[in-house]
Amino acid sequence: MKTIQNYLPPDAASLRRLQERLGYSDAQMTELAGLDDATPWSSYVGGPQPRTLGRQRLIAMAARLALDEAAWQRVLAAMRDAGARFDYGAPAAAPTPAAPAPSPEEESKFGMRLVSDHGAFHEMEQLREFAHFANEFGVSELVRAARYDSGADLCRFTLDTAQAQDPVRRDRVFDAAFKTITRFEFDGRVYQGGIPPESDG
Repeated sequence: MKTIQNYLPPDAASLRRLQERLGYSDAQMTELAGLDDATPWSSYVGGPQPRTLGRQRLIAMAARLALDEAAWQRVLAAMRDAGARFDYGAPAAAPTPAAPAPSPEEESKFGMRLVSDHGAFHEMEQLREFAHFANEFGVSELVRAARYDSGADLCRFTLDTAQAQDPVRRDRVFDAAFKTITRFEFDGRVYQGGIPPESDG
């Protein structure tokens, strides 16, 4: 029987591209990959040392994406035939109190609007550091806002349209972001910055 040999896992950038192509949230990718709170999807696509995706987990993900529902049900049936026991589908609704929605945090620094959608401490710290460097590099007036999309774990910038035409000044904004922001979007591309994420817990 043929088997997969010399497996090299996809790197973090490839997994992020897959997520962006699917348009899935981190929670949806966590479900697709069969992960849990102890090893969330974000640990595979971010941070200084992202986890690697094992062959079996990737096979299961690829099968779920490639197979139609009938074929997927045959895979589940084969698993049960092999002796496995499991539940499949949406978990039964239990009357649990709704968790409070994360509240955004916003402040202004050097004339820039800094926003974390979920008010995460490490996101606000990175935004403050970014504002400090942008001011030091003389481009704080070019940045109208820096917003951390907490769901996507991605920082986006709103630049002053008139001043953004200067490529040298845009480069200084990029340099400030690269020094301080873990993951950010600039000119339509996603970059990994220099500060590792910290836990809020």
